[in-house]
Amino acid sequence: MSTSNYLETAETAKTPKHWSKAARKRILIVEDDRLSLKVLRQLLAARSYDVLQASGGWDVINRARHERPDLILMDLRLPDISGLDATRLLKMDDQTKNIPIIAVTAFATPSFEATAYENGCDAYIAKPIDIENLLGTLESL
Repeated sequence: MSTSNYLETAETAKTPKHWSKAARKRILIVEDDRLSLKVLRQLLAARSYDVLQASGGWDVINRARHERPDLILMDLRLPDISGLDATRLLKMDDQTKNIPIIAVTAFATPSFEATAYENGCDAYIAKPIDIENLLGTLESL
């Protein structure tokens, strides 16, 4: 075995699989509020998720098609189109229909939660976000 092959093998053996880039889950956060985005990014990065971001409904549709995230955290109140409209469009698209979408919203009413599910959301989390609930929901999806 050459020295370079030996070093590559040694480096690979030292790196736990769950730390490798390939094993990390990619989450696309759709949030137009800077503070909320920052908090979510830090929380998810600390939990070893790769974090992508989008600031609006059209942006999330484009990013989801090109980046293929493992999951989308979708704020429902966005500046261009609603998160519900973006979710519906993503779920109708063959390229993105299987990406789980978690609605994240301050509209915390049972009727709005039902509307989120009717429009294709796979889970619903009300703001302010309960961190344990969020992490549990991420793991379940």
